[in-house]
Amino acid sequence: MQKGMVLVIVLWIVTLLAVMAGSFAYSMRVETRLATTLVERARARALTEAAVAYAMAWQLDFEAQKQWPANGALHEWAFGGRRMHIRVEDAAGRINLNYASPQLLKEVLLRIGVAQADVDQQVAAIEDWRDPNDDETPGGAESAKYHAAGRPGPKNGMFGSLDELQQVLGIDPQTAQSLANVATAADTRIASINPALASLAVLRVATGLDEQAIADYMSARAQTTREGLPPPPLSAIENLSFFSGSRSGIYHIAVTVEAETGKTGSVEAVASTQNPPQGQMMRWLSWRLTP
Repeated sequence: MQKGMVLVIVLWIVTLLAVMAGSFAYSMRVETRLATTLVERARARALTEAAVAYAMAWQLDFEAQKQWPANGALHEWAFGGRRMHIRVEDAAGRINLNYASPQLLKEVLLRIGVAQADVDQQVAAIEDWRDPNDDETPGGAESAKYHAAGRPGPKNGMFGSLDELQQVLGIDPQTAQSLANVATAADTRIASINPALASLAVLRVATGLDEQAIADYMSARAQTTREGLPPPPLSAIENLSFFSGSRSGIYHIAVTVEAETGKTGSVEAVASTQNPPQGQMMRWLSWRLTP
């Protein structure tokens, strides 16, 4: 009887130890996985920061700019055992929310999918957000309408970031995001777009050209870049006033890096070479990390 009890106790202890060992092993695997993920995220962040600095180094040198123009073209860079995808755009190649004319805004909004019946109201709402007064533009929205909707606004001042589009009354989140993808809030004092610095997405919504005409222009633009020649002119454009050869010295940089875990880390930054802090070559206007 006693031997049987001892055997039961021994089996119970062995079972308990096995359960504890299994639990400990599982906890260790989870902690190891979490630690690996944190390390990979930290490494991805460091690599994206290095890529942004690398991209800006090219833009700070006039001769290097000829090899890497800030026109949104995709560049790959291998560093730290990872391959990164980098895009750099001069803000002068984007639609400026603070200086673009109502007509340019209307054309862009129509081409990103805003209905004809809604576009004038949305342009007016943007105008009322950025102008310094509380006088309502026909179809727009000033403080009375924002108050009635239970929302703060309008700013009655320049857009400080692209995120502010989400706050403009009458603009839905999808439209705000689509416009943000081709716009800038940088204080460039430039109302027009430089087609030589415009990305494919900007050319699509700003020129009114068909896909083949845009592809031909971008091919010719790439060729003149390789040959060190001035960029080609845009042809068959109805509103030439929307375009100019201006440069801003303010850059939108987007970097994506893939980690060993398969997840990607990315950063979107805006940097200016105008009036940098003493001892520095640039100043950062925004820096946003995304998972």
